[in-house]
Amino acid sequence: MKLKTILAAMLLTTTFIHADPSPFGLEIGTSTIGMMKEKYNSKFIGINNISQGDVYDLDPSELGIEGMQSARVIYDKSGKLMGVFTTFPKGKFQYLFGQMKSKYKLVSSTIPFVGDTSAKLTNGNTEIQLVAPHLSFEMEMNYVDKSLLKAAKQKKRE
Repeated sequence: MKLKTILAAMLLTTTFIHADPSPFGLEIGTSTIGMMKEKYNSKFIGINNISQGDVYDLDPSELGIEGMQSARVIYDKSGKLMGVFTTFPKGKFQYLFGQMKSKYKLVSSTIPFVGDTSAKLTNGNTEIQLVAPHLSFEMEMNYVDKSLLKAAKQKKRE
């Protein structure tokens, strides 16, 4: 009996480790437009020129994160979530970085005393980016499917 419990715990842990992040309860690469609309009020913005999917703005006050100024979700042609893009006051960088670092694998970070501050983390097929430009009052925290990042880099080269 003990062996079955341990085995079940290991299988569940493995499943969660490989799952993509779910910012605001929307799993990157899996959640659909319909799932988002069931949870949140949204405003259709247009079609993303890279993913060819719908783009929506969400009401930050519904998302439950203090200080969030904006939230945008991008889908692919089939209606799967490819990215969540948010803005915060720049002063939130250290707090958000600490939270993300405790959840996801840190790939790189640049945290100078003065200058642009950034961090890149990863989980599954998702890259989490924190970017706080030196001369800005805002910072971005983005969850982006790696296939969307790859397509954006490819389009930039063309």
